[in-house]
Amino acid sequence: MEDNNKNIIIYEEKKPDRVKLAAIEPVRSKKSYFDNEDIKYFTVSEINRLIDYTDNQFYKMAILLLYETGARIEEARNIKFMDLDPATKRIKVLTLKQRRKNQIFRYLKISDKLLALILNYRLKNKNMQDSDFILAQKTGRAAITKMGFSLILKKVTEMALGKDYLDRAHPHALRHSRAIHLLDSGMNIKLLQNFLGHNNIINTLIYLKYSNKDMAEAIDRANNGGNGNNEHK
Repeated sequence: MEDNNKNIIIYEEKKPDRVKLAAIEPVRSKKSYFDNEDIKYFTVSEINRLIDYTDNQFYKMAILLLYETGARIEEARNIKFMDLDPATKRIKVLTLKQRRKNQIFRYLKISDKLLALILNYRLKNKNMQDSDFILAQKTGRAAITKMGFSLILKKVTEMALGKDYLDRAHPHALRHSRAIHLLDSGMNIKLLQNFLGHNNIINTLIYLKYSNKDMAEAIDRANNGGNGNNEHK
C-alpha cells in the first residue's frame, strides 16, 4: 500500500535566537515601483497622430493592436486570427509572466477601427489562415520580432512626432500609454489589473501617479463646494 504521508512536510516554528538590539540591521527592501520615474508614454492625441500618420496598413494595425490590447510584445506576437471574434469585437490574449500551471487568457474588446484594419489586412493577404499570426507579414510565417516592431515604431514616431519622442518609441510604451488612458477614462485599478494581466496589483498601482483623473475630479468637487453636481453659489 502506498504511503500517502511521504509528501507531507511539517513546518515547525522555531524560536528566534536572542540578539542585542544594536546588532539588528535595517532591512533594505527592493526598489519600490513607486520610486520608478522612468515610465515613458504617449498622450491620446500623440497615439492618434502615430496611427493616422502612416499609410502603411500593417504598421497602422500593429501599433494599434499593441496599444488597444495593452499587450506585452510577446503576447501580441502570439495572437492569431482564430483568436479574433468579429461578432463580439473581442480578441483573446494569452497572459504571459504568470506562474500558473493553467494558461490564462484575457478577452479584450477592440475598436471598430482596429477590427477593420485586421480584417482588411487578412483580406488583402488572401492566403492568411486562422492559424496564422495576426502580426505575421506572410502566411505561415512567424510574427514580426520585437526588434522588427521596435524599428517600425521608431520610424513612425520620428516621422509623426519628431526625434524628441524617440525615447518613447518602444513596445512597452504603448502598454503604459493604454493603462494611463484607461485610468483617465474612469477604469478602476482592479479592472486595470485584470486588463493588463498583472499577477500582483502592486505592478498596476504605479499608473495611479500618472493619471490626472482623480486629481481633476477632486479639484472639481472642491470648487463646487464638495459636490460635483452643485454649482458654487
